[in-house]
Amino acid sequence: MDRLSEIREPLEKVFGEYEEFMKRALYSDNRFVAGIMDYIVSSRGKGIRPLLVFLCAGIHSRFGIGKRAYLAALMVEMIHNASLVHDDVVDGSDTRHGKPTVHHRWDARVSVLSGDYILARSYSLGMQSAQFDIVSYITAGISELVEGELIQSELNGSRRVSREAYLDIIFKKTAILMGVSSGAGAMAAGAAATEVGMARQIGLDLGMAFQIKDDILDYAPSEQTGKSSCADLREGKVTLPLIAIFERCGDEERARIMEKVKAAGENPGLIEEISSFVRREGGIEAAESVMEEYLGRARSIIVTYPDSVYRRSLELLCDYIGDRER
Repeated sequence: MDRLSEIREPLEKVFGEYEEFMKRALYSDNRFVAGIMDYIVSSRGKGIRPLLVFLCAGIHSRFGIGKRAYLAALMVEMIHNASLVHDDVVDGSDTRHGKPTVHHRWDARVSVLSGDYILARSYSLGMQSAQFDIVSYITAGISELVEGELIQSELNGSRRVSREAYLDIIFKKTAILMGVSSGAGAMAAGAAATEVGMARQIGLDLGMAFQIKDDILDYAPSEQTGKSSCADLREGKVTLPLIAIFERCGDEERARIMEKVKAAGENPGLIEEISSFVRREGGIEAAESVMEEYLGRARSIIVTYPDSVYRRSLELLCDYIGDRER
């Protein structure tokens, strides 16, 4: 059994029911639309966000994980998936999780409209179910997610990229939705406001660690991750492993490296040069140290909960995020 399967084990029945709930929620009697929805659902990634919803619902509930948690899980996962469908159009990505992206299989117009459809259906389902507290709580995070993407676009290739700016971007584009996931799980179980806040903080810290790990793995060989190595550099994105090196460089050297980053998309040799430089100068280790700080913060909250299968899975999730190789 792999680590993620072990983490999900206490939720096996819940995830089975959740899959059926999702199929009904996204059902369309139009074959074309239904085919696109089936394709998107089948192309989902690790499912960390619904997992956080269910673990935090379980750890706060005395009566089991109910349908409110299913709604919360659906909304956060579909917001995430809609954002990825749109991102793939913006980035011109041809593959996602080893499969052709929606815009590559169909076209950009279908991709954008499909993302819009997912958001609309999820929001509509939430409103029809009258779970207004959960709907309001989750949708409040959408604007920050989009803002993070906009800020990153503006800073791509800029010499103004700093650790502070980087952390703000990943807080908005990744951590917010993971914090919303864990907080919504607690809310779905009827937790008090202070408990919802604690659960949310777990997700925020895990989200920061998750994105930093993603940015570290971008420097790993494609044979390990199954993704194109240094994809961020090809797009002019400067992430924490390189920022950590910049903090030790003078202005002149930093400017010289940034010129190489800007030209890297057209010059594969520069990509390998920058990647080797980051690894040689300790950028990976520096980023890993920051990631471990966030994981430590999450663990410090998790240990305050009574022992349960859900708490143990949250602890294992911390280990998984820090140790994963893809």
